[in-house]
Amino acid sequence: MNTDTMNMSLHPGGTELTKDAFRTAVKSTASFRDKKVTLLTEDRRPREEKALKILDAGCGVGTSLAALKEEFCIEAYGIDSSRASIEKAKELHSDIHFDAFDATYLPYNEEYFDGILSECMLTLLSDPKDAICEWKRVLKTGGFMIISGLCERNPGDIRYAFRSSFPYDAKSSVICKNGLIDKEALISYAQYLGLVSIYEKDCREALISYMTDTIMNYGSLEERIKKEQEATGSSILDCSIKYDPKKISYVLMIFKKS
Repeated sequence: MNTDTMNMSLHPGGTELTKDAFRTAVKSTASFRDKKVTLLTEDRRPREEKALKILDAGCGVGTSLAALKEEFCIEAYGIDSSRASIEKAKELHSDIHFDAFDATYLPYNEEYFDGILSECMLTLLSDPKDAICEWKRVLKTGGFMIISGLCERNPGDIRYAFRSSFPYDAKSSVICKNGLIDKEALISYAQYLGLVSIYEKDCREALISYMTDTIMNYGSLEERIKKEQEATGSSILDCSIKYDPKKISYVLMIFKKS
């Protein structure tokens, strides 16, 4: 990995949160696979097992994928609508498959990936439901989907949820509102598609740390995003939306395709 890109993780929690989420997802869905994940930090000898195919939808310059590939045995794929980000990603990480694709229309066969990652990107899409449908199509049965993003603040910390009831009308509910994920609506829609919510974590501390770093080093969120867009062609938040910091948090959710 190019260590100069380690600070290019454009979401709260950075690559450490990404790796923690990946470990949890792998452990939670391991029973469906005939292959196992190798921790390269524990044993760097070649393994006979086939690597897990992982897609990062909204990969930016590939920082998260590079961090996962450094620590785990994976075959990494990244897509982003920003051609500038993809070109930068290819320049930085030549051992990862990158392409400029729309997240709602992917040129992959059904059941192609073992896992899909989407960090701080769902709220940027004009139709996040279409994206989740497409991700579900290319995800293997038993595979996992990791989604993170801003949400309304929840006083809870960590919850494991196997929910059977639909609190919303899954078909008509809006899963992203005003730049925030509606967690209940997302879970309801995911269940409607055949995805099971297996893990949820409130990551408000990571958001606070991110915002503190933003103020200390950039002066404002708008200035940080401006500089990161200039460097990578990526974006993470809609600056036109004015958030009340007391009412928002950052959520990490993991779903399994049943």
